[in-house]
Amino acid sequence: MPAIQDISQISAIWGSQAEMARDLGLPYQQVAKWFQRGRIPPESFELVIEKARLKDVALSHAVLNGLNAPRGTTVPVRAN
Repeated sequence: MPAIQDISQISAIWGSQAEMARDLGLPYQQVAKWFQRGRIPPESFELVIEKARLKDVALSHAVLNGLNAPRGTTVPVRAN
């Protein structure tokens, strides 16, 4: 997988937001809101990093932090 440059590429690690939510053990609505807001909450970084690592994708706190949109902004929602 090429370098991740946009938060929407995070769900592509799993194929869809629904599959990502299942793998993380979180409700779909919660994960979908991350992408609607354009940010993954920092308290979820460890879980996302670990589960991505199990899929042979290296993520870090720095990468996730850099992808997060500033609070209060939204990004266009892309259908999965």
